[in-house]
Amino acid sequence: MRSFITNNDVPIGYVTPSFPSLHWPISNGKFSLAVLYDVVVIWKFTLYWSLIFNGAFYGIAGLWASYSHRRRAGGLWIMAIYLVYGGIQAVAAGTVIGFLIGSIYSAGLFSMSTWIPPCCVIVQILFDFSVSYLSSGTIM
Repeated sequence: MRSFITNNDVPIGYVTPSFPSLHWPISNGKFSLAVLYDVVVIWKFTLYWSLIFNGAFYGIAGLWASYSHRRRAGGLWIMAIYLVYGGIQAVAAGTVIGFLIGSIYSAGLFSMSTWIPPCCVIVQILFDFSVSYLSSGTIM
């Protein structure tokens, strides 16, 4: 009995690209193998991008909050709380998104461009940004 889920679509000589590997995939014969096939590798790429973008987003927000409250409370504690929360959210969201898109691409027997994980994480950051305005409007 033949299974539909095979690894026959992976090219011979395929090597998993190193972490960022953001090569332009259109009309570029030199970097035609800058794609991802394995779910665990897709998860790792998404997790790393999630840590980078969430660290930057929550770092900027923490810097702004610590600057705003520099006279009342300890500014470094506010910055640390923002960074810890951003790290926890990055691990949680990166894991869910990474395994989700990895499973979808794997189920369809597609190869994934290395641009897909950072784009998904940017969408997640934009969602966090838009939800933050809803929360602040509700509190006010």
